[in-house]
Parts: sequence; structure tokens; C-alpha cells
Amino acid sequence: MRHISIGFCLCVFVTLTSTSVQAQSLPSLVEQLGIKELARDYLRPAVDAVGYTINSALSHTAKIDSGLTLRLGGSFINTYIPEEQREFMAKLPAELTQLGFPGTITTATIAGGKGAVLRSSDPNVPQEIVLPDGADFSNVFFVMPQLSIGSVLGTELLFRGLPPVTYTTELGKVSFYGIGIKHAPTYFAELPFDLAFIAAYHQFQLGDMVDGTSMAGMAQISVDAEAVTIYGGLGYEAYQINVGYEYVSTDPLVPSGRIDLDFRRRNLRFSLGAAMTLFDFVLVAADYSFGEQDNLSLTAALQF
Repeated sequence: MRHISIGFCLCVFVTLTSTSVQAQSLPSLVEQLGIKELARDYLRPAVDAVGYTINSALSHTAKIDSGLTLRLGGSFINTYIPEEQREFMAKLPAELTQLGFPGTITTATIAGGKGAVLRSSDPNVPQEIVLPDGADFSNVFFVMPQLSIGSVLGTELLFRGLPPVTYTTELGKVSFYGIGIKHAPTYFAELPFDLAFIAAYHQFQLGDMVDGTSMAGMAQISVDAEAVTIYGGLGYEAYQINVGYEYVSTDPLVPSGRIDLDFRRRNLRFSLGAAMTLFDFVLVAADYSFGEQDNLSLTAALQF
């Protein structure tokens, strides 16, 4: 198994799914036989990884200083794909089982290995159906640039994003941006800890095939322990991601067309981390988030 970047991951899961549709030749496989549901289960681990990764590394302390502050840096975010998400139980529709194909079969998700081969028990149906292989990865990583500006009455603004980048000419440009706000009510009180509330919105797009939005909210507490700040947070996040593409059929009985898959997920996240300042202007931090898919974030930033 290997690591895979978010941009490459998006390219792979669209390409593999398009190829799998082109490879089939049963006339009603595209719609009547439920290829959409098979594609949805196949893609789910990668889509979840995108959604979870984007909402990571929003804040590394609940404390907000007074006066003008500026923090510019980036986070390396590594999201882990659980072993159980490397395969799924595909439930085949009645139209296939009536032809002698099995009712269910275990096959690879996009994160897994070899896809299953469906064979009919009816000797009059010699055709095989080959489900797509996975890309065999266990991690998804992403570099997240972020700018924080503050503060006004204990409030900061967060800006995140990447300029449009072309991974392949076939799939087009990947673009991403996010905006958030962070407010610390403890800014107005002297307490042994700091408390902040954070809300963020993200949007991204991969050519004409993948687009998505996500929203996240988090309550964060931090404590300064000499040179190190310990912080933890509980968050709630939701995303909506659409994967849509034109498919080309090699069978004259199967018309070409378009498939659109809509993914939605809500997730609770618990994070725990530590941060420290070097040379009075360099912030370094590391945190680990627990959720449907865990991830590790490493951050470095200049602050003024």
C-alpha cells in the first residue's frame, strides 16, 4: 500500500470509474443494474478522505492576542484509510442474479487491491463482469496553506486556498479555497485556559468532474504550559461532494451518457495537539484527529 495526494486521488477515482463503465457490455448495466450504487460504494473511502482532510488543521491555539496579528503558513495533513474501507460488499440487482450471477460479492474499493470478477452459474451466460481494481493506497495527504489575520475583540479571520493547478490536461484544473472565523470569549477574562469557537466553509473543484463544499464548526480549549501550548477540540463537520462524468459505451446496445454521484456525510471530530513558538516568530504544531478516518497534521507558520 502507498500514500496518495488528494489531487491525484480525485483524478484516479474519476478515471477508474469511467474506465469500469466503458468495460461493461451488458445492455442495462449503467442504470437498471445499479452501477451507480456500486460506483458510490467503490468511491466512498476516497471521497470521505477528501472531506475529512479539508476540515483539518484550522487552529492550533484557542488564545487570541490583542492588537494586529498575522500568521502565514501551511499544514501537511495525512489522512489514514482504515483497513475495513479497502473493500466492500457489493449487492447485485435482481436483473443480474436472474442471469446466474451471485447476489453479493466482496470487491475492492478505490483504496483496495484487485476488483472481483463476476461469473454466471448459467452456462448460457458466458460473459464475465470485471469490477474495477483499487489504486491500493492507505493514506491521503494534502498541503493546506493558511493565512490568519486578527484581532478585533478576540476575533480572527482565516483564509485558506490553492491557486488553480493542472494535474492532467484531461481532467482540468484543481482549485480550492476556504474562509473561516475564530472567536475567543476568554479574550475578555483572565482564566487558566483559553476557549475559542471556530467556523469554516470550504469549496473545491476538479475540472468539470468533481466539485464539493464543506462546513465545519469546532470548540477548542488550550492551556499554555511554559514553552508549549496543549490544545484539544471537539468539532462537527459536513460535506457534499458531487462526482459527475460522461461515459462512452463500447456496446452499440448501450447508449453513452452521464453519471452523477452525490456524496453527503456528517462527522464528529476530536483533536488533540501541541504547539510551540521558536525564535518569537515561527510557530510549529502537530495534532491528531479522531473520526471516521483519523489524520495527523503538521504545521509551520510565520507569525507577526
